[in-house]
Amino acid sequence: MHYILDTNILVYPNRISHPMDIYPSYWDKMSEILKQKEVISIDKVKNEIYSHEDDLTSWCKSNISDSFWVSTSNIITEYAEIQNWAQEKNYNNRALIDFADSKNADPFLVAFALNQKRNEKVNVSIVTREVSAPESKRSVKIPDVCAEFGIPFIDNNDFFRAINVSF
Repeated sequence: MHYILDTNILVYPNRISHPMDIYPSYWDKMSEILKQKEVISIDKVKNEIYSHEDDLTSWCKSNISDSFWVSTSNIITEYAEIQNWAQEKNYNNRALIDFADSKNADPFLVAFALNQKRNEKVNVSIVTREVSAPESKRSVKIPDVCAEFGIPFIDNNDFFRAINVSF
């Protein structure tokens, strides 16, 4: 199983639950976790994190290897399929514009996972803090896209359990 991390798996603890200056041991453990070959993320997540040029960006540059950030250049077919699906749903125009923004990692995460599942025959699970909201009109949520395309998703705690990590 490969675990593909969403941006919020690193951003939320840094900003809210486990700031680096208070929980350095959490970040030491995360550094170990992100070195495991089955734990990856994509270039679009890297771009979202690095666009802020904050403590998390510095930490990522020091603790995460380039091989962790996988290219999404070969997933355009899956990306288009996901965008077409979203267009057919009842999302408002703002939600569709946000979801189609090339800087938004979310559709690329699901497209990458779908590509891995279909073409590479790799079992994948997206790790995200997002929660399903199938009736939402204002935003397209990763769990809802995953459910449509048969991509497993888990939250950060289930991810830690799956890889047998405790803090």
